[in-house]
Amino acid sequence: MEGYITKRWFIFFFLFFIPWYPSALLVSTSYEVFGSGWLFLVAQIMTPLWLLIMGYLYFRKARNDWPARFVTAFGWMLMIFLLSALLIEPVYGYPWQGVFTLDAVNGQWMNLIAIIVGGTAAHKSYLA
Repeated sequence: MEGYITKRWFIFFFLFFIPWYPSALLVSTSYEVFGSGWLFLVAQIMTPLWLLIMGYLYFRKARNDWPARFVTAFGWMLMIFLLSALLIEPVYGYPWQGVFTLDAVNGQWMNLIAIIVGGTAAHKSYLA
């Protein structure tokens, strides 16, 4: 794990998480109130798109090989789960175990792929 998880790794994770959590809360609450199909679509696209962008920006100047991409993808997803578990009760009023359901875990595959694709797109050999 040495060389994979750095200060930059944590900085980019928090650059992702701090704006994402309140905006995801806003979009999901708006969807629950208004029931608009457009808000559902935004809610489904927002997180993978934001992870794709942050993954691309992170991997432009970080170690960018397959092990680093997988460590980053799984590490960021673990951090999202842990921080969401801490915030779910004060924000949504649900118990923390609600974050670790099979449906919640299955819904994260697109986010993992988005981080890996962002790293692959940032790889310098593809820019030539």
